[in-house]
Amino acid sequence: MAIDFNGFAALRSIGTHAGAFPDVAAEAKKAARTLIVKQLKKSAGLVSAREIRKALGDDTFALVVDGMTDAEVKTLLGKLDKYHPDLKASGPGWRRQQLLALADGSAEPSEKPAPKKKAKGGKKTSGKAEHPDRLSSLAMGAVRKRRD
Repeated sequence: MAIDFNGFAALRSIGTHAGAFPDVAAEAKKAARTLIVKQLKKSAGLVSAREIRKALGDDTFALVVDGMTDAEVKTLLGKLDKYHPDLKASGPGWRRQQLLALADGSAEPSEKPAPKKKAKGGKKTSGKAEHPDRLSSLAMGAVRKRRD
């Protein structure tokens, strides 16, 4: 049975000794970005997003968010702040800024809006009660006599 190695330690070593790995610098950057975005998507919680931002630092986290597609940002923000009134009508720039603000704690998710109260009574009116004078017209009851 093969013994597995610690992937985080290996990635840390690659980052610390980047000069020894010049041929894989682009792949390391891409892999790191992919892992961060994947973790943000899977956890999809505000607490974990804030922990990831704290671990990476403000600048690195902002660069990762800038590298995300508009659809990824919209999906992630939809999970973190799904009741925000401007979410659906907003543009990609606003969504990125809102995601960064939620992650750094300068903004909080919107509260769930209160449900609209329905009218009491339960029964729907058919419109007859609205115009009772029209329904009781004598002309409505008039019938032509048939000629035999």
